[in-house]
Amino acid sequence: MKTISVAISPEDYEVFRQAARARRCSIAQLIRDAMAFYRLEKLQQATPLMELPTLPGHRPRGPVPSRAEIYAEIFADAEGSGP
Repeated sequence: MKTISVAISPEDYEVFRQAARARRCSIAQLIRDAMAFYRLEKLQQATPLMELPTLPGHRPRGPVPSRAEIYAEIFADAEGSGP
């Protein structure tokens, strides 16, 4: 592992200290977990669905929906109107 130094406000330190105590881990572990989560969610590029490998000889049954179509379906369900 690499070591880094980070200066934080007293308020942030207190919040992290309390959270680490509640989770029974060190502040350093809590920050490592937060950094790993941020890396996965914000820094790493997701593989587009069309680029995911399929089994040899297998193809999608139909066209893959666009992002807009997926969001429209999700938000329609959230509003209770359904597909």
